Amino acid sequence: MDAKRFMEEDFNDFLKDLIDNKRLSDSKEEGIALLVIDKGFESLTNKQKFVFEKAIDYYIYEECTRCGCEIPWSEMSAAEDNGGMCSWCQQLSRHDKD
Repeated sequence: MDAKRFMEEDFNDFLKDLIDNKRLSDSKEEGIALLVIDKGFESLTNKQKFVFEKAIDYYIYEECTRCGCEIPWSEMSAAEDNGGMCSWCQQLSRHDKD
């Protein structure tokens, strides 16, 4: 994952969603995520960046498994639930089944 994506507008909402839904495995990971929300990814030490990236990696889908487009942070949680597809492809997939 390109760290530039961690500076996108809706990234903090994605992190808040991970925290609210208790998806981070321990308080250290949660604390680092809160630090990113407050001060930004670039404020982390190299060790914190490593822990942070490892903690959130499971929840990130860089691109749609169907069309290959980049998945925005606002759709990341839904992508986890629908096989890594963006919302557009998920809707197409549902329509194809009808």
